[in-house]
Amino acid sequence: MKTYLVLIVLSILVLGCSDDDPVFVEEGGELTLQKVATDSSNIAVWIPRESLTSRNMESMGYGAVINPNSDKLFIFLDGGGACFNGITCNFNLDRFSEEDFYERLASEQSLLLNRESDENQFKDWNVIFVPYATGDVHVGTNPSADVPNNGPSDQAMVGANNFSVILSDLNEYFTSNGGLSEVVFAGSSAGGFGVMPNYFQLKTSLANNVPTTAIIDAGQIFRDESLLTPCLVEQWESLWNISASLPADLNTIVQQTYSYDIQKVYEYSSLKYPEDNFGFLSYYEDGTNTVFYSFGQQNCNYPPQTLVSGAAFKSGLLDLKSEVLDNLDNWKVFYKTGTSHTFLGDANLSQSINGTSLNQWLLQLRQGEVEDLFE
Repeated sequence: MKTYLVLIVLSILVLGCSDDDPVFVEEGGELTLQKVATDSSNIAVWIPRESLTSRNMESMGYGAVINPNSDKLFIFLDGGGACFNGITCNFNLDRFSEEDFYERLASEQSLLLNRESDENQFKDWNVIFVPYATGDVHVGTNPSADVPNNGPSDQAMVGANNFSVILSDLNEYFTSNGGLSEVVFAGSSAGGFGVMPNYFQLKTSLANNVPTTAIIDAGQIFRDESLLTPCLVEQWESLWNISASLPADLNTIVQQTYSYDIQKVYEYSSLKYPEDNFGFLSYYEDGTNTVFYSFGQQNCNYPPQTLVSGAAFKSGLLDLKSEVLDNLDNWKVFYKTGTSHTFLGDANLSQSINGTSLNQWLLQLRQGEVEDLFE
């Protein structure tokens, strides 16, 4: 039975983890967003940065499409598993190169990145693609992590630090070009987990007093401690140093009682930024994240002997909605029946509930005129 469960875990992790010429920079120079806007506007460009670090400690970069005629910005945190033991790390990238970026772009079907479709509400926006190769769901601040249970050693799990570098570039560009009128900050899977812990530095560094919408796709941070178990939180905190990426005034703003600081991000964001809008997307029986949460079962017994059931996962989602999100006016959910993992990669964003497509719902979310949709 133990071997069988390990095979199930491996197979689900494999399934769940998700032609313009590039701009070249003269030796000794650094490609800036201003140069992209001037020389390569409205095409996808890789921005290399020595200060962005993957978990194998190689430098990497990020993707950008800059429209000098737009003052709107869409930021997407990419997904792709997590690294907190030997099994999970095997299915998480430890590097991300310029070649990886262009290959990913060529294979991407999401409506959100289709600049030819009038159905894409972001088609003329500035777009930033934040790659994922730190294993820490974009929240880490640990430059040298040793992963337990046959995991790799000396890993740079610095996703939150990397995002700070990107925000600095964006702040420089938009400060010099008239500022921003709207920001949408989204992420799927690991990127979905990373949106809220990074939301606070986004607002502080770039989008203070700018209307902002957050879209969390398959980034379920549960209140239910039978899912988000104490030992799992301890593993993630010890590896990724999550607390260092959370705001200093977290406990001053949040009024309700939670077991862990990471659970406070929903209430904090709602109270700190009451004019912003927050959307939470999830399938009730997410067949990928049920596996990741299984590593917290039976006091984090490794490898997991039992898998979190779809029914338990759905119960955790409904508990999060009724006990936390329903009390926050600017948080709304899009909960759909099924075992699929993410929503935002869909070519049409046509997933619908009660006759409303996800694409329509996201527009309503941005406008602050949306309602909870759940099956």
